[in-house]
Amino acid sequence: MEESQLIGIINRLKAMQEDAGDEPQPRRFERDGVELAQVVYHADTQTYSLDEYQAKEHFEFDNIDLVAIELFELLTDN
Repeated sequence: MEESQLIGIINRLKAMQEDAGDEPQPRRFERDGVELAQVVYHADTQTYSLDEYQAKEHFEFDNIDLVAIELFELLTDN
């Protein structure tokens, strides 16, 4: 059985929360070698910002599940 893509996304987002560095570490998400989005975790506000490149949209999330779902939909959209 293939591992869930959603678990992989959540693991990457959790790693951002656990990063003890002073500067936010952006994570880029791509499909088929094309970068689709960037996520930054802001420890001071405990929020994620998501920039979708193709749609030129910016989102703010305070819930890891919501940002993971948005990324999952973006990465699996046909």
